[in-house]
Amino acid sequence: MRITLAKKWPLFLFLILFMALPVSAPAQQLETVILGIVGISTNSIHPFISKDAGLFSKYGIEPRLVVFEGGSTLAQAAIAGELKFSDTSGPVTIASRSGGADTIIIAGHINILPYSLVAAKGTTRWEQLKGKKIAISRFGSGTDTAIRLVLTKFGLNPEKDVTLVQLGAQPSRYAALVAGSIDATLVAPPFDVTAKKQGFPVLVDMAPLGIPYAQQVLETTDRTIREHPQTVKNLLKGFIAGIQFAFANPEPTKRIMAKYLKITDPEILQRTYQHYTESTERKPYPNMEGVRYAVEEVAKRIPTAKGKKAEEFVNLRFLDELEKEGFFKELPK
Repeated sequence: MRITLAKKWPLFLFLILFMALPVSAPAQQLETVILGIVGISTNSIHPFISKDAGLFSKYGIEPRLVVFEGGSTLAQAAIAGELKFSDTSGPVTIASRSGGADTIIIAGHINILPYSLVAAKGTTRWEQLKGKKIAISRFGSGTDTAIRLVLTKFGLNPEKDVTLVQLGAQPSRYAALVAGSIDATLVAPPFDVTAKKQGFPVLVDMAPLGIPYAQQVLETTDRTIREHPQTVKNLLKGFIAGIQFAFANPEPTKRIMAKYLKITDPEILQRTYQHYTESTERKPYPNMEGVRYAVEEVAKRIPTAKGKKAEEFVNLRFLDELEKEGFFKELPK
């Protein structure tokens, strides 16, 4: 049976086009990495900025961002081996390592205490908090450490004068304040602006005080550093490039913030972005004074942390390598 040219044409055309295409290298294979995140707030928004801006993938990483209600629950997952990387608070890493885990800080992108203490309506003085309930995320978390510090600073004993209750992430804590089931809580933008608009007093904004503290860190493990050093370095590159992107591109960054923080009010969104730029380190070296302070605070609750040096909880290898290689200078300003 004869086959006409018309019937041969589709195959013929395909062969012609195939032969005409240039030979190209296979697409870059992205390495899937699970990154645990302690709650969704302005303090922990940064991995979402790097992800949505395509900066993790630029350096070969396909991130899976998993959000946890508090630092202590995230730490449990890390200790169990379910996570190789976490964006968490410094005290969480310090507590885990003091307890025998091999978690280690490789970057510190918020090196001050960035919270505001928001109280129930009618509360204007610190002594009015005596006998009251104050919400944190979880015991052992960054909010737990921060509230103990600020209460002590203003003359209250966190063990005797107040009752600390665990209520998870910021939205849950703020909802409890609005409902009247607690008397105060620590929040970061946008909740401080929202609180003011709704008539809740802010007793203190801690960010302008500039208190050195290992608030938000990028954590991995000694084992991951030994077995997958290039993965650690690539993830850190994407993380740092995202910081530069956020500073250089306010409007796209605010759109990402609005998406994940569910912000629709332009004023609150602008304040949130402002808070981010005021508290985030462009070059995320941990503040060692802040780490030492965090170690001292953790040691009050975890005896195995007593006497330990800040350097035992930090590995600057990859930041130093990137500095030496000129990575920071290559980033767009």
